[in-house]
Amino acid sequence: MRSFNAALANEVFKMTRKKKPVLILILSVVSIAMVLLIILALRGGLGIMGSTAASFPITVLSIVTNTILPFFTTLAVIDAFTGEFSADTMKICIAKPVTRLKIYLAKLASVGLLILASLLAVMILSMAVSLLVLRLTPTLAWITSILAAYLATVWPLFTLAVIVAWPANVLKSSAGVFFLSLLAFLFLRVLALVVTPLAGLMATSLLDWYKLWIARPVPIGTLLRQWLAQMAQILIFFALGFMRFDRRDL
Repeated sequence: MRSFNAALANEVFKMTRKKKPVLILILSVVSIAMVLLIILALRGGLGIMGSTAASFPITVLSIVTNTILPFFTTLAVIDAFTGEFSADTMKICIAKPVTRLKIYLAKLASVGLLILASLLAVMILSMAVSLLVLRLTPTLAWITSILAAYLATVWPLFTLAVIVAWPANVLKSSAGVFFLSLLAFLFLRVLALVVTPLAGLMATSLLDWYKLWIARPVPIGTLLRQWLAQMAQILIFFALGFMRFDRRDL
């Protein structure tokens, strides 16, 4: 366990040095500001304003989970695998007294922590805007629902990270992995619109999983089914990605 913690700390340190968390925060602030400006421009009365203030963090979440966060999650995974192989720095990780499995887990865990930190930062900022700018009176139910929505989004984004880790260990070009992931993302988005029964099983469509957590009543059956779909994809692509990582020559 100590070796895994050391590997994880090393991966988190490398990620922070590349300043991806800062870029995510900057773009998130820009997104929040744009949504706020649109809301203020369309402001039509106290009733509408109160409703908009309460849903503001969810609106922001919907935007960042379909644009900024998948983009940076993909880039973080590419940097952790393809980027290090291309830069010939993976040898340093492998040379340490840590198994390849722990290295692979540490890299994915570091991406997971980046996702969690990014979502918490966006949540805090968007809630602050609702309270301070839109003058919402907070309630425990509102805080709980917002927290549930943001925390629930961690899992679909992490599922996406595990999926991208497979081509990131197969292809040798970072640009190739990125464009392949982008094309696959767009293709699955379109496919979900055409073949609607599959929408609830695709990783790209599951980015809206948070909607089930804040629905009233919570659709337990659908929520469980989509969680199992995510777990299946994580297990399959983790196995595929790690097998390739374990056999890849340095």
